[in-house]
Amino acid sequence: MQFEQIAQQYNPMIHRILNKLHIYKNKEDYHQVGLIALWEAYTKFDSSKGEFPPFAYAYIKGRVMNALTKDAAFSDKTVLTGEPVLFEGIDPGPAPETTALTNAAADHLTGRAKRWFDLSILQGLSNPDIARRENVTPAAVRKWQQSAIKQLREQFGDIK
Repeated sequence: MQFEQIAQQYNPMIHRILNKLHIYKNKEDYHQVGLIALWEAYTKFDSSKGEFPPFAYAYIKGRVMNALTKDAAFSDKTVLTGEPVLFEGIDPGPAPETTALTNAAADHLTGRAKRWFDLSILQGLSNPDIARRENVTPAAVRKWQQSAIKQLREQFGDIK
């Protein structure tokens, strides 16, 4: 059987795994991870050790969970400031327009989303630093970040 047929046959399984893991953001990226994992499972499968569907399910789910963990770790280490780097070693400071936009954005946030925005965007702290400072888990800080992004998108639209 060709892999294209396998991919078509097991595509519902990949979608089921993504739904079980509550993946709704960047779903296409994780679907691609699932397809790659399916291909790896297909090439490594040994029929003497059991049936293919359970093997494929466990292999795909493991790879997708690894990708989630890696993305969460990257998110924790990344601080979005919106400031372009103009010259290495020289900090010209934020442009007046940037300061005005940043303050306008901060005015539209509430609760912990505002706290995350102040600590991350204005003070430049990473999510793990915020978690340590606020004595919460990194996952909680990611939720604050997601809440801030959601509130800003509701206020200003999805700007790309």
